[in-house]
Amino acid sequence: LLILCTSSRSTTTEPSAMEWTSVPLGPEDPVFKVQRQYNECKDQKKVSLGIGAYRDNNGKPLVLQAVIKAKAELASLEPQQWTHEYLPIQGFAPFTSAAQELVFGKEIRDTLGDRLVSIQAMSGTGACRLASEFIGQYASSKIILIPNPTWGNHKKISQMAGLEFREYRYIDESKPRTPCLDFDGMIEDISNAPKGSTVLLHMCAHNPTGVDPTKEQWQKIADLIKEKGLQPFFDNAYQGFASGDLDADAYSLRMFVKKGLHPFVACSFAKNMGLYGERCGALHIVAPTGSAATATLSQIKIEARAMYSNPPQFGAQVAHKVMTNPELRTMWEVELKEMSGRIKAMREALRYRLEAKLPELTWNHITDQIGMFSYTGLTPEQVKHCADHGSLFMLSTGRISMAGVNDGNVDHVAEAMVNAIKKRKAED
Repeated sequence: LLILCTSSRSTTTEPSAMEWTSVPLGPEDPVFKVQRQYNECKDQKKVSLGIGAYRDNNGKPLVLQAVIKAKAELASLEPQQWTHEYLPIQGFAPFTSAAQELVFGKEIRDTLGDRLVSIQAMSGTGACRLASEFIGQYASSKIILIPNPTWGNHKKISQMAGLEFREYRYIDESKPRTPCLDFDGMIEDISNAPKGSTVLLHMCAHNPTGVDPTKEQWQKIADLIKEKGLQPFFDNAYQGFASGDLDADAYSLRMFVKKGLHPFVACSFAKNMGLYGERCGALHIVAPTGSAATATLSQIKIEARAMYSNPPQFGAQVAHKVMTNPELRTMWEVELKEMSGRIKAMREALRYRLEAKLPELTWNHITDQIGMFSYTGLTPEQVKHCADHGSLFMLSTGRISMAGVNDGNVDHVAEAMVNAIKKRKAED
């Protein structure tokens, strides 16, 4: 998008159709603001735990070996064999088929048959937007319930799709220093939702807290949503990345489907395949009938056509090869276990150091949480102290990306956090 403006020194008085002077300056995105502050910092020991992107134990971006091999296979095609033609609006069909089986499992996918439809999307963000636009047009209620807290983009996507978002309790606010699930509050708020409302759920590895319901709690959530006549909407950004097990991480969604619910599922391959910049994702819809599924997909394709016409093909082709080639699939699953294992090890290492330096406080929430992120329990003032005096950058909520912690910086991370806590205690 190219916008041409006249110079600020221009003296033209010609009338303009655009009220340029009335356009307000928008706020900077919190995550990218943290990254900018990190980039501007001159301290050699600086650490960024803001952006949710995996880093290896040396703090470097990681390209998975399965992805490297998949790209090599594509590169070996004859020059005219791999063209750059438009994909259909629905996307690369072999990819969406493989993505269905990945998240639902073969048995459920086959059982659903024509009641399950999918469209390739611009990663998880695009999938959430497509689903939200459809819900805004066709749901009996325009209310969507979103956990408090949640991924920062959920609210803006809902608003821009014409939905009214309401928050349901998720983190127990009575225990701000040791974040845990407020299950009773969550159930109460969902119970009070008007019939037909949509409930947004994180399939696994809740962002930003890393706090997930137990299997028993998921069962109760599903039963409540079914009883109250609500529409489930899963955001699946971390399948396989949370526990290292693709099937285990899909438990909540598959259980909902087995109970006869009809969820929307927004899927991303950014985290679990490291395809961040390829914008590779899918939106799946489970409908009550085949005809309803066909009609739903037809409307979502109209949305996609108006938004971006067709999805990109490269990331989808890479992801398809990784999911369906037995050798690459095995390699990928091993790498998922290694990545999730490294993050678990860093959780243990950080907790150990925090407990050693501040034994009067409890830090088990660091290891109780799962996935890429941890809600540390730090206050905004403590977060600012970490940045100003420890060159440790994180969101003001105290959320850190555990993927950014490694053997080389974990001591510094712990020290900066401890110093911030002690400083604020002294001032209080």
